[in-house]
Order: sequence, then C-alpha cells, then structure tokens
Amino acid sequence: MTTLLLLFINICRLRGTPQDLPGSRFLLILTTTGYFAIGLAVSLLELSLGLAILSAMVDTLMLAALAWFSLWITGKTPRFTQTYTALAGTGVLFGLVGWPLITFLQGLPEGQSSSLPLLLLGLVIWNIMVIGHILRHALGIMMWAASGLALFYMYLSICVMSALYLAGS
Repeated sequence: MTTLLLLFINICRLRGTPQDLPGSRFLLILTTTGYFAIGLAVSLLELSLGLAILSAMVDTLMLAALAWFSLWITGKTPRFTQTYTALAGTGVLFGLVGWPLITFLQGLPEGQSSSLPLLLLGLVIWNIMVIGHILRHALGIMMWAASGLALFYMYLSICVMSALYLAGS
C-alpha cells in the first residue's frame, strides 16, 4: 500500500507517470471509490446529502469521461485503466489536502482576511498541471496541449459543479 501511495505522490510531483501504475481493475475501483468519497465529503460542506451525492457522482463520471474520450480520440483506449487510476488517485490526494483548507475557510468570520484562498488557488493550478502531466503521458502529446486540455476540463467541471451548487441553494 505504501508503494502505491508513493507512486501517486510521484505522479503529483510530476516524476511518475500513469504507466508506472499497475493496470489493475481493483486499483481502479479503489481509487474511484476514494475519489467519489472525497468529492462527497467536500460537497457535504455546502450541499444537502442528495445533491452532494449527485455532485460527487457527476464529478467522478466527468473524470472518467475525460480519460475515456481523450484516449478514444487518440486511439489509445487500452490505456484507460492506468490513466483513469492515475487521475482518480491523484484527485484523492488533492482532495485530502484541499478539504481541510476549504473547511477552515468556511469557518472564518465574515470579512477576516486569510492567505488560504491563495493556497487553494495554488492547489488548483498544481492539480491542473498534474492532470496535464498524466494526459501528456497517456496520450503522447505535448505538455502545453495536455495542460490546455486539463484547463478546459477544470473549467467545464467548475461550471457543472457551480450549476449544482446553485441548484442546491
């Protein structure tokens, strides 16, 4: 288990690749479950249980769709298991770091300044770079193109999640 954690950490450090992960359906299911669970935990900070479950499901499906469609377009669908596992596994790590930051920010009194929003912005930018790094290796494309795809995915994800949050308020 420690070895797998180190693989995901190395991917987050842009030193590992999705190809370093085993092509295991069990690991894919484990990381998908973890990704869904951390998405649910973060969503529960702002949404009712029903909308939080929907939000976590949509987010998880969007991540799978990013992996599947980008691999399908490039004719590399056999790489799906490792690519999606890398995306979900690193997403769990980013979620575990971001969740307490978001929780702390929500607990701050109105108007109190904090540097945590900048830290969260840095975390989002780092996440985009990691998604781009994973896609670059999975798709065999240039980093700028993979980062552009990751940025587009993040924008689309934020739009969809914002719509769900608006529906819940």
